[in-house]
Amino acid sequence: MECVFGLVGNGFAIVAADTSAVHSILVHKNNEDKIMVLDSHKLIAASGEPGDRVHFTEYAQKNVSLYQFRNGIPLTTAAAANFIRRELATALRKNPYSVNILMAGYGKEAGASLYYIDYIATLHKVDKGAFGYGSYFSLSTMDRHYRSDMSVEEAIELDDKCIREIRSRLVIAPPNFVIKIVDKDGAREHAWRQSVQDVTTASV
Repeated sequence: MECVFGLVGNGFAIVAADTSAVHSILVHKNNEDKIMVLDSHKLIAASGEPGDRVHFTEYAQKNVSLYQFRNGIPLTTAAAANFIRRELATALRKNPYSVNILMAGYGKEAGASLYYIDYIATLHKVDKGAFGYGSYFSLSTMDRHYRSDMSVEEAIELDDKCIREIRSRLVIAPPNFVIKIVDKDGAREHAWRQSVQDVTTASV
């Protein structure tokens, strides 16, 4: 029951993701961070099979870092999104990754942007997007309340509305979410929305 969603505001982009690591009917942990800092001004929020998600996002992160190390300049957000799309398209014909990505970034010329990349290598630049079962509720909520000139506070409030809607309507809703933001000051974690804390079970 994964939930990943994001939006672009006035000079920034925000992505949010659930933090549940599950397999079949088991919940293994409630603090799995599914949003990776790709570089200083880029974030990728991923959903999909846990092994594919971790492997592919780490692969993308290291290759983006390698490009910057070799050339002395970072990839733009659009270039990084196209690199990720190309890698997914290449793998699709060999050993496909079951991973969907929302990529947020900020550039001096392009400003804030959000890219939707799914497991069959579809790439779109969007103002708002979502993956997972939570998208049924988050997309409709964002359609109703989203504006392109939103401030950070308004965007966080909209994210919280999406989280409340998911928690109240999804039959097996993830309890915890992490929210990250990228703007001219860089990519960083903004907040956690937790209703369940991980506890260590004492051995008997």
